[in-house]
Amino acid sequence: GHVRAISGMWGILHDGTVVPPSPGTPGTFGTEASIDMLSSSPVLSSSAKQGQGGEATAPFAWREGSVHPPESAVDGLPSWVPFGLRILAAHQLQYNDGSSNAIDVLYDLRDRSVRTEYWNTVGMEIWRPVIDNALVNAFVRKREWRLALTSLEDLMGGLEEGVDREVEQWCHGGSEGSVSNAASEVERTQAKEVIAAAAHVELLSRQLPILLQTGAIRAAEMVQDDVRLHAARVQSRVNSPPSDMRMLVRVSKEMALVRQAPRRLLVNKGLLLFARCKYTDASQYFRDALNQQRLDPVALSLSHSSPSNPTPQGCPTWKDLTSPTLGFDVEPSLIVECLNNMSLCLLYSGHMRSAVQELEGLIREDPCRYLTEGVAFNLCTLYELGSDGEECTKKKKLLQRVAKRFYLHDVGMESFRLG
Repeated sequence: GHVRAISGMWGILHDGTVVPPSPGTPGTFGTEASIDMLSSSPVLSSSAKQGQGGEATAPFAWREGSVHPPESAVDGLPSWVPFGLRILAAHQLQYNDGSSNAIDVLYDLRDRSVRTEYWNTVGMEIWRPVIDNALVNAFVRKREWRLALTSLEDLMGGLEEGVDREVEQWCHGGSEGSVSNAASEVERTQAKEVIAAAAHVELLSRQLPILLQTGAIRAAEMVQDDVRLHAARVQSRVNSPPSDMRMLVRVSKEMALVRQAPRRLLVNKGLLLFARCKYTDASQYFRDALNQQRLDPVALSLSHSSPSNPTPQGCPTWKDLTSPTLGFDVEPSLIVECLNNMSLCLLYSGHMRSAVQELEGLIREDPCRYLTEGVAFNLCTLYELGSDGEECTKKKKLLQRVAKRFYLHDVGMESFRLG
């Protein structure tokens, strides 16, 4: 059976990317060649309300591929609707019909965030990294590896401005609103270096599995060398930050991007070893990363909803939808990724029962968090390999009932391999 993983292993990776569930699509479909992503009810002039022969035409904010935006269309969405929802709606199109409409609209939005003077869209510059990140996810989902790498390069090219915005966010309070704007210039500079290095670790770590998907193992190893250098910079700054630098201390403790940098190094090493068919060694690296993750109380507390962390994992915050900084985010915990990949290593090294036990234990720990589409698919595949027909179907249906019991609607029927 074909096994899919969450983090992206060469030859057996899950080709999907975790995307926050959309709160709703603010746009509507006009014609096949036009998608309304700016307004659900644009105001049209009297001359635009009728087409040829006096017939009413479908309203739209702009036509895909148009050279100029229609002067007759006015944005009719209320001012309190964040622009991030429009990007999320564009990204959601790929799940509606599986076509390339999402990529077309995202590129249209990106053009307006780059040529702001031409399109009279000054202020959209801050959304370019968000759009680039959405394009990366869309290309990975369609297995367009070269285009995904290109968008990742674009994302890294705009890191400097994003890091500056992120540091300003932390200077004005970060996640709790308790830090004043009195951070010294030295502290700001060190915070920028730490966040920039951690961001490079994350983006390079996204490049690595894409390269492994294409069989470019040597290129992936070169990327890992760069990851190692940036992770060392992060470690040198956050291991013992001066107590008087309160913002830097909070960044090192509360920012998942910074905390995950050394664990990303271990996960990447495991992926490289897996690509070299060294499954036992790879599983040890995944286990080491898993143990480090489980010993991190901050990661465990931030990975669950609570009064201090009310936003569920995977859902965009108000800051993400209104004031983007880096343009991308990371998982607060790598437990799912590490355990899923470790179970695959156990399977390939002949320890299938242990692989099943690892995944079942993960689901028992917290079904709402850990029973994802990729975990369900992998576990059901293991059931097929290790059980006869009747017992296998029984286990799959039990897993499906667990998903229904906890209202996990994002785990599709195809993940249980019952058809």
